[in-house]
Amino acid sequence: MKQTAGGVVLLFVLMLVFAASALAAEPGSPETFRDTTAEISTDGSANPGGDSKKRGAGLDYQMSTIRLAILIAGLIVFAWRFLPPASRTPGLVRLRLVLLIVLAGTAYASYYQFFQFSHARGFATTDNFHYYVGSKYFEEIGYFDLYECSLAVLAERGLQPPQPSRQQARDLRSMQLRPYAAIKQAGAHCADSFGEERWADFGDDVSFFVRGLPDHLRQATWRDHGYHPAPAWTLVGGGVAEIVPLSSPGRVKILARIDRLLIALTLLLVAWAFGIETTCLFVLIWGTGSLWRYAWVGDAFLRHLWWTSAICGVVALRRGHSFIGGAALGSSGLFRLFPSALALGYVARAAGETLRAGRLEAGTIRFLGGAALALCALGLGSLFGLPASAYPDFATKIFDFSSLAITNQVGLSVLSQSMFSEYPLPAFLFRALTITIFLGLAWRALRRCEDWEAAALGACLIPLLVSPTNYYFSFFLATALLASRRPGVGVILLAAAVAWNVNGLVFYQQYDEYLWASVIAVITSFLVVLEMIRTKAGSKGAQESPDVSSTALRSQAPISG
Repeated sequence: MKQTAGGVVLLFVLMLVFAASALAAEPGSPETFRDTTAEISTDGSANPGGDSKKRGAGLDYQMSTIRLAILIAGLIVFAWRFLPPASRTPGLVRLRLVLLIVLAGTAYASYYQFFQFSHARGFATTDNFHYYVGSKYFEEIGYFDLYECSLAVLAERGLQPPQPSRQQARDLRSMQLRPYAAIKQAGAHCADSFGEERWADFGDDVSFFVRGLPDHLRQATWRDHGYHPAPAWTLVGGGVAEIVPLSSPGRVKILARIDRLLIALTLLLVAWAFGIETTCLFVLIWGTGSLWRYAWVGDAFLRHLWWTSAICGVVALRRGHSFIGGAALGSSGLFRLFPSALALGYVARAAGETLRAGRLEAGTIRFLGGAALALCALGLGSLFGLPASAYPDFATKIFDFSSLAITNQVGLSVLSQSMFSEYPLPAFLFRALTITIFLGLAWRALRRCEDWEAAALGACLIPLLVSPTNYYFSFFLATALLASRRPGVGVILLAAAVAWNVNGLVFYQQYDEYLWASVIAVITSFLVVLEMIRTKAGSKGAQESPDVSSTALRSQAPISG
């Protein structure tokens, strides 16, 4: 017990130190990216992004290599627990624990590239432009007028992109690329819908982002796919954007730190609920994730809100707080549609238990009550707090977006389309057969799960049913929590993380990366479910030893309700 308490304290101290470092560190390095704040030129003479783009890619590749080394070491150290009992001496157990803590802390720092950030523009990134401006001015621009109105207000201020006659921008209604001038002209009506003061604020905010972008990103911004978060996220994101304007560097720094706080809070809650070994595993996989690494969504505006909600939902269920778990998982599904799979996993298990027992468990009732609260607070709040067209337009936007060929999507559909690119029917039959087999295995696995495990296992449904873009695949971290009772899951996930990292290095910035990432994701989902079927919680090797984690005491008595 003394060893366990000391390990938990050491892990918390390390996490707090690294969290404080991440919060304090500047999101950009002027010494590395000197020219990224140049204003838009009207003659095409400025080209501030060329050298910085190469340096950013070099840093990203270098960090990916380092993260792979950390992962391989973590896999070896974590697998020590499967050595024969005779060879697991107290000294070896203590050494393994210390190494796991050190590797977890290193992995956490590696996510932030050891504080050598490639997001040199700080908060002024294309991603934050879409999310901050899109949510703050949603009442005026909705899902379809972001580019039109932005180009119109920039033209008023004399901020044209280089050689505008040769540029293209995306029509967010048809999702087709059209001449820049045509999209700008379509925004001629925007000033009337804003009002004078609001239009001036909009111009200030758009200018803030555009002035901070290098030339290649300025041009790419208007060819992106616009703003498409769910109305529930828009309600929260727009509210925060209104409260924290871009009028001073201090406020901008706050906006760039929100996600860092969400991540740090999530990791601390995992440590509180699952103990030291599972938390080390969780941090190790999260910090070294190739698909969701910092270069994709680091310092983005509330992009981890869905992730924090999803993981905290599983944490709450683990601690026996079903109402909070239902509210958190319900909120995550409202922020991003695909995390609803976690709630689906819980509901599927609860349905099976209800059929067997002939009645609803008290914990299930509380879970449904929490989910209903989230629906009322966020769902109805966004329904009445946003324009009446928000939900119909969101449905249209998602339908149009899903019909596009997005190169960085990952999932079963990507795999099937690659295998049967010219044969839609075989591709459909392959997906249907794969999903049917998986659902049969998952249903069997759910019968051997606790409620929180069922929710965590629901994450494995996501790459089978939908194909999110790569940076959302941090949802797999929910399944890492299963290793607290079935450590074989931890080995599977570490091996998958190694495979994703190797794949990312071999096919760096190539489309094939996402095809093979899809293969790894689908195989991993199957392996996790099979491990849940194969291993009985409480059997030999399925729980953490008392020398390693305090969760061993709790795992003797399953938490329900």
